Amino acid sequence: MDDTTALTDIENERLFRIILGSLEVKYKSQFFLWAQGAVHSLVPHEVMICTLGESSRSKLVIEHFSSYPLPVQDVESLVNLDGGMVSDASRVWAELGEQPLLVCNSNRESSIYRRFESTLMRYAFPNLVIHGIPRLPGCPGTLVIFANLPQPLAPRLTRFVEILLPFVHSAFLRMLSNERIHVTTATPASELVTVRESEILHWVRDGKSNHEIGLILSISPLTVKNHVQKILRKLGAQNRAQAVARAISLQLIKNHDA
Repeated sequence: MDDTTALTDIENERLFRIILGSLEVKYKSQFFLWAQGAVHSLVPHEVMICTLGESSRSKLVIEHFSSYPLPVQDVESLVNLDGGMVSDASRVWAELGEQPLLVCNSNRESSIYRRFESTLMRYAFPNLVIHGIPRLPGCPGTLVIFANLPQPLAPRLTRFVEILLPFVHSAFLRMLSNERIHVTTATPASELVTVRESEILHWVRDGKSNHEIGLILSISPLTVKNHVQKILRKLGAQNRAQAVARAISLQLIKNHDA
């Protein structure tokens, strides 16, 4: 491994946490928190799309994980197998040798950018990172798309994504298996926060201060602060805005405009 691909001590530590965290993923809510937390520390992104199967098959499983709410129509078109971004990404990735792809609008002259130019413009994505694990007999393949990463994209990202993919693949398989098994008996996302915490998230979303929320709910500002701290920990958020975005993505609360 040369100097351009060798991981630093900090990157090795982050990778170790990603590996440990992947072993704990059982449900979609846990996958989301892992992706937006540990995985984000090495491959910072705002949107992550995971697929299992083949893009030419109706049984393709697609899940998206976003730190901000995507409009329903955008999600539907992204995963549309008839010319959607997932379909295009799968095809181009296979054509180019199943290697990690960096697609960035800072390199508009590249042939790979031109393949995705209309998609990037349509969804206002500045960039994409695409990689997968090929399908083998009896073993479904996985394709993962990261979008909205800090610019410019560092070539080292290809190395990070290569290392991460096996852990993303196994965590995604485990998540899908558990979600199917418990689909009628468990709703993990809705159990992340209590009823009171959900109420507080609602008012945080509306921009209320701890003092204002306390007056509305007839509790002290200190109690509100303690609830907010618990919410941040549960959602793996660094601040109130991030907590609200993740709560909306997990459908714990509704978008203010919905």
